[in-house]
Amino acid sequence: MKKYSRFAIYYAPPKGSVLEEFGKYWFGWDPLVAKFINKKQRINYLNRFGIKNLKSIDNNILMAKKYGFHGTLIPPFKLNNNYNRKKLFKKIEVVAKKYKKFNFYKFKLKKIDNFYAFVQSKKNNNINKLSNRLVRELFKFRSPLTKKEIDRRNPSKLSKLQLSILYKWGYPYLMSEFNFHMTLASEVSGNKLYFELKKIEKNKEIILNETNDFDKIYIFGENQKGMFENLENFSLS
Repeated sequence: MKKYSRFAIYYAPPKGSVLEEFGKYWFGWDPLVAKFINKKQRINYLNRFGIKNLKSIDNNILMAKKYGFHGTLIPPFKLNNNYNRKKLFKKIEVVAKKYKKFNFYKFKLKKIDNFYAFVQSKKNNNINKLSNRLVRELFKFRSPLTKKEIDRRNPSKLSKLQLSILYKWGYPYLMSEFNFHMTLASEVSGNKLYFELKKIEKNKEIILNETNDFDKIYIFGENQKGMFENLENFSLS
């Protein structure tokens, strides 16, 4: 059986959707089939937005690329030694059956601190409720945080609430601090990427006018090359 160092619970755009197509060409990684997209194919696709050079993009997406294009429900975690992958998947399937599929609002492009993401045009309580339920139900499957993992979250820069959530649930931006987004670039430096993203925003109707249902929960795993790929998905009722 193929080994995965971490698991993550995500929303992923359905295969063949406009948003899914954009994500895989933007990052050059297709997590649904675990394949890299070559440079020529990416440029051919991104040309429709007026983007002809990948350098300014690729310099700013290295951190985000490995995770694939997604919306986080539960961020990556190591599996507790008391449980196996099969039990984790079964529990997620059980949770999925308790929720009915729902509609997304339209997405918009937003800068959040030092990263860019697509976010919902207004708060979508359905996503928050689903994420909160998954956090509670799956917490026992998470390995206890190590000091190194805690330090990585820069606890001195977190609010008291975020710090409390970190120690209780393993990540500071869950529960009341959860904010659904689909990252395009993180650790952004300089203005070159901003100009490329403005080209996307100018032509946003190409990708953001499509309305997708939130109808599946995806499980991604971090493979031995450090890339996250889809392992399984479960439909909402």
